[in-house]
Amino acid sequence: MVCEYKGCNLENFEENDYCILHLDFPPYESDPEFIRINALKEKAVENKISNRDYNFKGVILYNANFNELKIKNDLIFTNSYIKNDFNGKRSEINGDIWFDGVKINGNCLFEQSKISGTASFFKGEVKGNINFDKSSIGKYAWFEEFKANGEASFNHTVIGSSLSLKKSFIEDNVSFYGAKIGGYAWFDEAFIGGNTWFDLTDIKGGLSFKKTVFKNIRGKERAYRSAKIVWERLGDRDRGDYHFYHEMEAKRKQKPFYIRYPELIVQYPFGYGVHPSRLLFTFLGVLILFGLIYWFIKGNYSMNDLFENMRFSFLTLIIPAYGVINAKSGILGIFIIIEAFIGAFTWPTFIVTFARKYMR
Repeated sequence: MVCEYKGCNLENFEENDYCILHLDFPPYESDPEFIRINALKEKAVENKISNRDYNFKGVILYNANFNELKIKNDLIFTNSYIKNDFNGKRSEINGDIWFDGVKINGNCLFEQSKISGTASFFKGEVKGNINFDKSSIGKYAWFEEFKANGEASFNHTVIGSSLSLKKSFIEDNVSFYGAKIGGYAWFDEAFIGGNTWFDLTDIKGGLSFKKTVFKNIRGKERAYRSAKIVWERLGDRDRGDYHFYHEMEAKRKQKPFYIRYPELIVQYPFGYGVHPSRLLFTFLGVLILFGLIYWFIKGNYSMNDLFENMRFSFLTLIIPAYGVINAKSGILGIFIIIEAFIGAFTWPTFIVTFARKYMR
């Protein structure tokens, strides 16, 4: 009888529906049957390797040791389950590695390996760390919707084309120190729990953290600053401004509370100088608010008087001296001075932000 796993041509193991590689383990590792099954699985893996068959789709293994192997075609572990570690250090793979949907309960290690094609871990899950330090990936590195409960380390790794960790989940640190990426690096809508390192990273395309969630504020600051530098080098000012804004937000959240909360005024109404639309709406809101205040204080509720107070509010905002000179005593004068003070900052800041955004 043939194994019931789709695409597998191996014979069933004893009286089971599956071959030895697709057969699940007994529940207890101390069980002699568990030890026997594991030994037979290791023997079956050795046989496939000796036959240069590297298709391990859907297999269930305790450990996967692929150190220092030279593989002329693809290495396939799609939808496989490894109860402990996957070890592929110092291996040379002339094709792709396919680990889509893989589940590894330990670490996944590919340090100092050479992968000529694509490395794909789409919807894969690693309970420990995933490590590609000092490795090379000839084409793409796809880790979309990937989950790692440890850290993701790609220090001094060379990726020939783009890297994607969109919607991925990395519980610990993300490190690309000294890495080289030939295309884009996408981290959009991902979760990163630890710190981030992109120092000395050479990225030919862009580095994006759009809607990325960071648990570590220091890591967020470092990530967005790195992305800002990359986009500015590429001349994409809009994406550069997006990452600059979130870098400044992360810096604000690290400051003492007596600075952190007052600086919200700089972040939201002023947009750290990269959102002129916010300043425009802030200007209009202040104009209308103080115009209505003057209207109510004066007590003449005609429409002509309302328009006159709006005009006065507008002139006070754009020419603060105008309001101060015409200020009266009492509570009305106090509100005029407050508006003049706001206008002294709001209007010039809007002009500078508008010029920076659209005229550089």
